[in-house]
Amino acid sequence: MSKRELREEALKARRSLTPEEVRLLSRKVHENLQTVPEFSAARTVASYVARKHEVQTAEILRRAMASGKKVIVPRSDLSSVSLRFHEIHALEELSPGAFGILEPATSSPVVSLAKSDVVLVPLVAWDFRGHRLGYGKGYFDRELKSRGRSLSIGLAFESQYRDTLPSTPTDVPMDVIVTDQRVLRFKEGAA
Repeated sequence: MSKRELREEALKARRSLTPEEVRLLSRKVHENLQTVPEFSAARTVASYVARKHEVQTAEILRRAMASGKKVIVPRSDLSSVSLRFHEIHALEELSPGAFGILEPATSSPVVSLAKSDVVLVPLVAWDFRGHRLGYGKGYFDRELKSRGRSLSIGLAFESQYRDTLPSTPTDVPMDVIVTDQRVLRFKEGAA
């Protein structure tokens, strides 16, 4: 099956989840994320801002900010097909941007992804090699290459698992994947 076909299949399955199922499964993902020592110890957290059927991140971001962590979220730059991460202090600072996703204002401070300790990444599908399937534009893969030593953590529902995903040299595998059922580590030496 091609990436496009796998993406369509995975998105269709994810869209079949009710809002209540998304909320409950997201809560389980949040609980499992709290067991990742690197996330708990992180001083700067980079994260996506969730769309309707993705693992929801609003509560993760609120708690991170309340605990004194610096939180940076992406703003899409359509002209360069890239993301720029901006610091936020409250979710109310976000407004709909590219693709209808909530984004920070251009006036918010830009922070290099390499300055983050962990990067929370959305997944359309994932496999046991740590490979992820995104939305197909490569925004996150391009940015992940500049993350330095930041730990990449994919957030997904267990139902998004696929036996194997095709990958290309431009794809960046996850260091850790957290689902509603478990935490999987792929980065050698990650505790």
